[in-house]
Amino acid sequence: MKRHDGRRQADRHWLRAMSLSLAAVLAGCAGLPIGQVPAPDAEEPRHGRGPEAPISELPGDPQTPPEEFPALPGGAGPDVELEPDYHPAGQALIDEARRERVLGRDAAAGATLERALRIDSQNPWIWIELGKLRLAAGELAATRSMAQKALTLADRDPAARAEAGYLLRQADGGS
Repeated sequence: MKRHDGRRQADRHWLRAMSLSLAAVLAGCAGLPIGQVPAPDAEEPRHGRGPEAPISELPGDPQTPPEEFPALPGGAGPDVELEPDYHPAGQALIDEARRERVLGRDAAAGATLERALRIDSQNPWIWIELGKLRLAAGELAATRSMAQKALTLADRDPAARAEAGYLLRQADGGS
């Protein structure tokens, strides 16, 4: 009878530990509401760049008027590379899928990326990672399709365009 009580007590400790772990994980997932962006931290540079200087501190003569550029035909402006804006949960799932792949759990990585697609289907990196999984499995047609989808979505992300192009060349048997 004593042995049975010890087992029951161990089960309760395990259940309590798992409940606390689950609560901690869920609390960590409960960030800001969708669409709300945290205020930038002055201490931490954003995307590898240093903090931007206020306009009053920018070099140059304040008396000199800005340089005028001639208008382009059709009213088109210059091509401007905008910083991509991907959903943070999608990015976190991409990172999780990459860890799964490193551990050799390709099926789990695929499932994680499918979840990421339901959150942010416009993120080319999700399609790129799915394409890499398909390439590793020898599914060249699926790899090609996912690389092309990523290229379509990567109009504002030069790194994603380059990676999707490389993946497409790999699917076509190229270098």
